[in-house]
Amino acid sequence: MKKINKLILTFTLVASSGLYALQGLNVITITTDDPVGYLKWLTESQPVFQKAQGDNVMASGICSPVAGGADVNEHYVWNFAPSVSAMMSDPEFFSDPNVQRAIRKIASKREVTRRDMMFSIKSGEVGGAGTSTANYNLISSTDDVNGYASALTSMENAAANNGFDDISVALYGSVTSGDRAGTVMASVQAPTPERLGAFFDQRNSDWMTQAMSEFNSIRTPVIDFMMTCRVLSVNN
Repeated sequence: MKKINKLILTFTLVASSGLYALQGLNVITITTDDPVGYLKWLTESQPVFQKAQGDNVMASGICSPVAGGADVNEHYVWNFAPSVSAMMSDPEFFSDPNVQRAIRKIASKREVTRRDMMFSIKSGEVGGAGTSTANYNLISSTDDVNGYASALTSMENAAANNGFDDISVALYGSVTSGDRAGTVMASVQAPTPERLGAFFDQRNSDWMTQAMSEFNSIRTPVIDFMMTCRVLSVNN
């Protein structure tokens, strides 16, 4: 996978020298009966959105569930920001005339159902524009965020040592998530759905059983999603 400059897009809270130690993740959940049309509109609207957002957004994309989630018609439009401050510093975005003009084209064909703001805890990766991945996201409650991040890192390392060095695991914390306040979201990412499925095929293996042995005592699952994701734009 083509990687974006990691100084800009390595999502991490614990990096000792990270320039952006609290990168923001903004997720807008929408529902639509025309996912193909919505994706076409969102892709074509990226230049307008990028111009209005400027340096406050580093990358944008969309994820669509293939299983799990709250609604079969929902999709997740996401933006990564260089910091939580940047994520929250552009309240005039939706007042921009060009943005408003673009949104009017799709307003009757989609419904915004929730908005979530998160920050990065454990590093993840974002590819270049056009990159597609398969992701499993699990939102959980935990009283031991550092312990959970450590356990996820151990699982990621075990996966790499057992033929899955193309699997990455990220962890995000809640800034504002409404009825999911205080939760964290783990995200397991693979280059293809087949590779993500192969990773899940290992759940009863000795190495995976050992790697996941701490999870039940560290976190309590709330909701999960199996998704395909696509990067639509990158601010270089």
